[in-house]
Amino acid sequence: MKKKILIVTNKLSSNAGADELDVLEQAELVGSSCVKLGYEVARMEMGLNLETAIDQIRNAQPEILFNLVESLDNKGEFAFIAPSIFSSLGIPYSGSPVTPMFLTSNKVLAKRELVRLKLPTPQWVSVNETTSLDPDTHYILKPIWEEGSLDLDESSVFEGKDERMKEVAKSKSKAHYFIEEYIEGREFNISILAGSNGPEVLPPAEMEFRDFPAGKPKILGYQSKWDEQSFEYSHTSRTFQAREKDKALHTRLVGLCEACWSGFGLKGYARIDFRVTEDGIPLIIDINANPCLSLSGGFAAALDQAGYSFTEAVRRILEDAVGSRQ
Repeated sequence: MKKKILIVTNKLSSNAGADELDVLEQAELVGSSCVKLGYEVARMEMGLNLETAIDQIRNAQPEILFNLVESLDNKGEFAFIAPSIFSSLGIPYSGSPVTPMFLTSNKVLAKRELVRLKLPTPQWVSVNETTSLDPDTHYILKPIWEEGSLDLDESSVFEGKDERMKEVAKSKSKAHYFIEEYIEGREFNISILAGSNGPEVLPPAEMEFRDFPAGKPKILGYQSKWDEQSFEYSHTSRTFQAREKDKALHTRLVGLCEACWSGFGLKGYARIDFRVTEDGIPLIIDINANPCLSLSGGFAAALDQAGYSFTEAVRRILEDAVGSRQ
């Protein structure tokens, strides 16, 4: 008899944008791979009615769950609830456990944990600490919980002497926004996949910001990821073309990825984002414990670069779920 796998996605908003709708493609891809791997596949959506969600899971009687819940009610701060429910039901599930999911969903908590682990990350302050900003340093106003670069664009970058932006920052909730030092340098997004011998760091992808006008911040904001008509979208791309002089840097990036995986207790798959200073120092700016699995995303691109099929990746993610669940 085939084992039953239940793919769980977040319930979409009535006016869902491209960043939300992307989960539908992910579910199709994962479902197709699971069929190839011999599973009986079912799907369900999870909303804020958790009692209903629990009843649906119990009624489906799956042997394993594939967690594609990126948010609830389109709020990233609820992302940890899905693995919490899965864990309470005692059913193996894909991806990271509750604690690392919560820690990495909250960017400030993640940065505090990085400091505790002695791993490099840009300096940051709360939105109510603008008096401590260096007038000659650039900063970026970031949402604490949201992924997919929601509420993040070039207007989020400002100088420490910009009084208008300091007032904007102070008007934001310190529970939902923070200020991080903006690193003028290169950006790398590096995917990690579980394996029988431990995590495998996939080929490093560097983001290229082509023909950006002088002074235009080079960031992966919402437009560069989701607005196909924007300058940012058409002029931002990833490359796996390694430079000869970057061998030492890549070795350092791989080591930091492995340290994040073990330090945070990540499972299944993940992505670590870096900015590299002009002096060549890599700084961790984000740890994504449930990165996008769509074919246009960085994780799928890294799989292709490494020579792995999407189905092989799903197999390894599921093996890690069954073999090492807390």
